[in-house]
Amino acid sequence: MKNRNGILALAILAAAACGKQGEAERAAPAAPPSSGAAAKGLEDHSGELRRDVVAVTDSIAVAIGFGLGNSILVQGETCAFIIDTTESREIAQAISAEFDQLTDLPIEAIIYTHNHADHVFGADVFASGRDIDIYAHETTAGEVNKAVNIIRPILSRRSARMFGTYLDAGDNGFINAGLGPGLGVTGPNGGSIGYLPPTITYSDRLETEICGRKVILQHAPGETDDHTYVYLPDENVLMPGDNIYKAFPNLYTIRGTSYRDVVKWARSLDAMRALGAEHLVPSHTRPVSGRETISDLLTAYADGIRFVHDQTVRGMNMGMDPGALVEFVQLPPHLKNHPYLQEYYGTVRWSVRAIYDGYLGWFNGDGAALNPPTRRARAAAMAKVARDQTTLADAAAEALAADKLALAAELATLAIDADEDANRARALKADALAAMGYQSISPNGRNYLLTQAHELRGNLTIKEIPDERSIAFTRAVPIANFMASLPVNLNAEDALDVERKVEFRFTDTGEVFTVEIRRGVAIVTPAPADEPDLVVETTSLVWIDLLLGQRRAGVAIATGAIKFPGGLGDAAAFGDFMKLFRVT
Repeated sequence: MKNRNGILALAILAAAACGKQGEAERAAPAAPPSSGAAAKGLEDHSGELRRDVVAVTDSIAVAIGFGLGNSILVQGETCAFIIDTTESREIAQAISAEFDQLTDLPIEAIIYTHNHADHVFGADVFASGRDIDIYAHETTAGEVNKAVNIIRPILSRRSARMFGTYLDAGDNGFINAGLGPGLGVTGPNGGSIGYLPPTITYSDRLETEICGRKVILQHAPGETDDHTYVYLPDENVLMPGDNIYKAFPNLYTIRGTSYRDVVKWARSLDAMRALGAEHLVPSHTRPVSGRETISDLLTAYADGIRFVHDQTVRGMNMGMDPGALVEFVQLPPHLKNHPYLQEYYGTVRWSVRAIYDGYLGWFNGDGAALNPPTRRARAAAMAKVARDQTTLADAAAEALAADKLALAAELATLAIDADEDANRARALKADALAAMGYQSISPNGRNYLLTQAHELRGNLTIKEIPDERSIAFTRAVPIANFMASLPVNLNAEDALDVERKVEFRFTDTGEVFTVEIRRGVAIVTPAPADEPDLVVETTSLVWIDLLLGQRRAGVAIATGAIKFPGGLGDAAAFGDFMKLFRVT
């Protein structure tokens, strides 16, 4: 779809509200000795971000380290095109001068891999005032508009903090920005904006020819929903945008973002791996060559994302809140130590919180958090506890007597967490929650608070006990849905040394699924396995009943409801496989 109308009215990204202070006023304190390893790691990582123009092939080059993002030049027969344009005119001009040394072909097209500023704000430099084609996903322009017009003020302030815009360089301040040497679009040293809106957009997939080159644009949700990977099939070169770079993925960014669907991100990585690319040219950090090396990198990156997602959901279903989850979800050593999963950009802990919020929202499940006390009230109460040298439980009782119910519930929660007079604290919290429930005109809030008060008093326990109606309903659910639930029920700690492929053949529906256990991660695909370690034949109803606890595996095997084409000797292997899962 072509669109040459409606140029977006860009609001210039503002610098952070506070001006740059004098050196003496904002001199940073000396970094503590314990921070040395982190600073050394970041300094070493700066080598990955060094300024360079790398020739990937005779006709493809990538500019690295000029700004936060890379820019990629592809030379065709009669013209050339650019993939991603970095974050400012000034940076784009420096890159353009380097590209001019490589070719005198005119730039006739630009491809945006996604909407982020460090990929789109240098565009008009490469266009050179000419009316050229600009390719992007159909939602990219809207996402740019949201960032620069709707939430610009808050995004600018938080971005300035996240990218260290106002920090001095050095061990006590700014070292790098993780994906590049720095962000060159905001703050006192920021550049100007040269964004051009897309003129050719697509929805799912676009196969086209640009400058005589066959080009495939594929929608690949990941770091953003509008993400595009660019594939040149004749050269077997893949440009993944920001769906992989040499740092732990930014499954959540602390500058602020909508929920990033990490399941789709992992699937996009699977799709890219299936291409068998010979060259990988990301939009941050350096290119990689070698089909096997690239396949291994994409596999590890997808496994890292899946592990964090699946174990977060597993912990949620076990009843953990975000505070408990960030302690529970830890990458296993083979992923934690992988060079592409070092936390130079995203972190596991932030990702866990984002996944929780993506599924359940801001509420952590504790009634005390529904209408919490103000920060001032909380601070005053804690100061009083310290000043009077009293206990948290005593402070909770005092707040309850004063009808400060939210404060009483929070102080009692802290006492429980500290195991300080915990039985008394539970009773105080129950009284506070019940009182808040009686005062609530929201039935949702009232019922939740009163129920939790009963739980704290030991009057009831919520259990999911399947009845005939729920079982009948569940049996009608497509078998694909049940198979898809297996990864979030994997006991990862028991599977860290397991590499196994199990093929399931459902004789009643004709469907075939493969469950691959790959060192703490389970991947389910609706297709036969390539060289399976175990093949299981059964019906969808038998499998569903087995997962629901309505049928025993041993009985199903003995009666022939579950069969093993490889022989009954595979029954033990099937039992070992089932022990890896906690099915809810």
